[in-house]
Amino acid sequence: MTAKSTLALLFVITVVLGLLRSDWSPTAAKRQIHLSFWNGWTGPDGRVALEMIRRFNKANPDIQVSMQRMDWATYYNKLMVAAVDGRGPELFVIHSSTLPRMHRAGFVANVTTLFEGQDAIPPSDFDPYVLEQERYGSDYVGVPLDIHPQGLYCNLDLLKKAGLAHPPTNREEFLQAMRAMRVDSDHDGHPDNWGFALTLWRNNFQSLMPQFGGRYFDENGHADLANPGNVAALEFLAEIEKQHLVPPPENGLGWVGFRQGKVGMVFEGVYMLGDLLRLDDLKYTGAPIPQVGPRPGTMADSHVLCIRQGLDAATRSAAERFIRFMSANSIDWAAAGQVPARKSVRATPAFAAMPVQSAFAKQIPYMLYPPRTTVLFELSLEIDLAVEKVLRGRASATEALKTANANVQSALDRDARERTGERVSCGAPFPSSRCLCLTRERGLGVRESPPEGPPLSRAASPTANLKSGIKPAPWTQDRRPV
Repeated sequence: MTAKSTLALLFVITVVLGLLRSDWSPTAAKRQIHLSFWNGWTGPDGRVALEMIRRFNKANPDIQVSMQRMDWATYYNKLMVAAVDGRGPELFVIHSSTLPRMHRAGFVANVTTLFEGQDAIPPSDFDPYVLEQERYGSDYVGVPLDIHPQGLYCNLDLLKKAGLAHPPTNREEFLQAMRAMRVDSDHDGHPDNWGFALTLWRNNFQSLMPQFGGRYFDENGHADLANPGNVAALEFLAEIEKQHLVPPPENGLGWVGFRQGKVGMVFEGVYMLGDLLRLDDLKYTGAPIPQVGPRPGTMADSHVLCIRQGLDAATRSAAERFIRFMSANSIDWAAAGQVPARKSVRATPAFAAMPVQSAFAKQIPYMLYPPRTTVLFELSLEIDLAVEKVLRGRASATEALKTANANVQSALDRDARERTGERVSCGAPFPSSRCLCLTRERGLGVRESPPEGPPLSRAASPTANLKSGIKPAPWTQDRRPV
């Protein structure tokens, strides 16, 4: 063998050994599937999700999931525009309350197969009411990852100073706690501490609606905001404001006041827990919202895992594997400040050890999701305005809700006309001149389903949002650092 051929042989051997040591193979490289996963988890919950994705990628080397987070204020518009352009993510998160628009736009895929077969996510592991939010006809179009009910956050130090042994559970105890925790040491009319403060007014109102038998639509799908139950719930909030048991509307203490230890109690979503976990000196607990009406009740929503339409078989299979992983490991997601949607996860000792999440979860049997309607944005805005009018003393509860009802019914009528063939919006929650319109939208009518997702601003009042240049958000919940 010549020196030249010997060198050539050594070169080939070196290349082969290098490839073997790097575990590279052409088939392995071709097999890896890349999935883009969009969501609005820009706070502590996003960091938890990122760690879960890292674990999934490590355990599934043939799949690479990359996560893109964006503020909920712009998320839905970006998602819809990307979908229209045919470049949307393979996987994405939306709220149950926004599914009607997304479904009608033809963006979400049927995921019924995830609940079938040997590796099925058991449908029986979900509360029927929760899973029903994701079903259209006989098809499921998403897998609920969590439930985020509104509940009562309570400052333990202020509770103890007021001589109260536990968070209030009923109307009498709630009013007593408001008065006992309200401290005005110099009697100047400006309390040092408030017993209770309103946060996002719309959510506070909607959390009490089910306690009085309130609803959004009647049996025929017509707006019914001025029904006696809704009026009673709003009148309760108006009464505690008139009695100066909450800071005046212009005060704006709300959630900030609770974080600062100046407010003893607030109604807020479980998703706000992540904000409190960053504080070292605040002692607090969570509890169900006190029953101030004839029955217990609160509002809630869910983050839903969805798959985009039109994926090839291999990509679709990879997306399903990721959703199964997230659902099965939702106890980790609960640590970010959520209640797992799966009953088996909520039954674990690990979840029982989460005091706020487990307390809020007690409300699941009587929670109310937002209605399934494509006019959710219009509905939320009208409720915002009605509650503000009442709390500022500009209208009675009945008057404000009647005005809101008329405007929501107009939105429903307009939507019905559009579905019969007129030019319609692309379905984005915040339509604008930049939205691409689809004339092909057809299909979903208004359904009554006993209530929304995160506001985008912590401002309590919709007009405060407008003054600051921030659009009020239709999803509620998430309204926060979620």
